[in-house]
Amino acid sequence: MNYFELFSLPALFSVDQIRLSETYRELQKQFHPDKFAMHSDSERLAAMQKSTEINDAYQTLKNSCLRAQYLLLLNGLDIALEQRTLQDTDFLMQQMEWRETIASFTENDEDKIEDFAGNIEQQVQNLELLITLQLQEKQLEAAADSVRKLKFMLKLKIELDLLEEKLFD
Repeated sequence: MNYFELFSLPALFSVDQIRLSETYRELQKQFHPDKFAMHSDSERLAAMQKSTEINDAYQTLKNSCLRAQYLLLLNGLDIALEQRTLQDTDFLMQQMEWRETIASFTENDEDKIEDFAGNIEQQVQNLELLITLQLQEKQLEAAADSVRKLKFMLKLKIELDLLEEKLFD
């Protein structure tokens, strides 16, 4: 089943998160395995499978990177498990600079860290806008490269969050 169809959403990168959450709750109420406790084994199994599918679909559509990968998959390009690296030398150099910057932060750099986090968030938003356009125009290989960059940026955000926890908690 197509995840977008399951949630009655258009197959677009931009998703109405409120509608997604509301539909998720409705589907979970309808197919929650506890509702099938008194049914046959096959009905309980089917409800459990449907509930798992609903959870998987929700997690995929909720996350911008997973959603972009899923849209690429729907268009015949599966990059979910690939080990391919980016060929964009400028971006690779920028990655190294960002990692060096993160490694250099100390507990005295709270303002610098906040500014850096804002810059990274802006980069993520810019990539998400670019992916939207690339998918609309069926530029699948370009969108795949943008998703690879987005994956890196989201990992960088996590690293920065972990550093902040370590320095300021």
